[in-house]
Amino acid sequence: MIRLVPGSSLTTAVASSNWHRSLRGASVLDIASGRGASLFPAAERVGPTGRAIGIDLAESMVEEAIHEIRLRGLGNVEARVMDAENLLFPNATFDYVLCGFCLFFFPQLERALSEMRRVLKPNGRIATSTWGKTDEHWQWLDDLLESYLPEPNLPPDEPNTPVPDFETPHGMQAIMRAAGFAGATVMAQSHDFTYATEQEWWATQWSHGMRGYLERIEATMGVAGLANFKAEAFEKVQAVKRSDGLHQMLPVLYTLAARPLG
Repeated sequence: MIRLVPGSSLTTAVASSNWHRSLRGASVLDIASGRGASLFPAAERVGPTGRAIGIDLAESMVEEAIHEIRLRGLGNVEARVMDAENLLFPNATFDYVLCGFCLFFFPQLERALSEMRRVLKPNGRIATSTWGKTDEHWQWLDDLLESYLPEPNLPPDEPNTPVPDFETPHGMQAIMRAAGFAGATVMAQSHDFTYATEQEWWATQWSHGMRGYLERIEATMGVAGLANFKAEAFEKVQAVKRSDGLHQMLPVLYTLAARPLG
């Protein structure tokens, strides 16, 4: 019983802010759209006179989104396989670009943001969501992941590359400013996820960004290694278990910015 899916709130964040013009009839690009958590709310907001396009690098995700589009009989939305670092759209195509919980996955963040800015119309808006600081009651999960997947040491002669700060308003404003966007504003919210059982929590981990870490554990340590990780996680998760299930507060930053007119 997950009470809220932040991905679906990205369009709501745009609509409820003082940044948006009328969404009706607008053109929207949803980056790394997956199964459509932000794509379908965007399609509803823009209405039949607008259009919403979702792109994802994973062909399986796009196939699922296309299947859902057909089931709903939607004519103003489509999904395509595409790399965010090489968007196959002309300059100044979209009124809005949405990017939910994916900035931190791009190997070339500067390239991806440059592409998003390129396909936005002058004064077009970008809306992103990133995770805030980890809930202290769930810090053990980050620590456990680190014990299974330690960060590789850099060679002594290789300089440390500054790590983008996706977790604070100041960090997100700096990222947007460096990418050439103007007037970045950040809204911070916390969402309470409640899982009825440990198994429900575990199943959910395979439906978002955590899946990549779990797959890396299995790839490097085998099925037995992943089973050990799961067993340790189930033991540690008891600390956050209540009578109605497992509670996890997930802080989210919604960042809104604009492509300058010039």
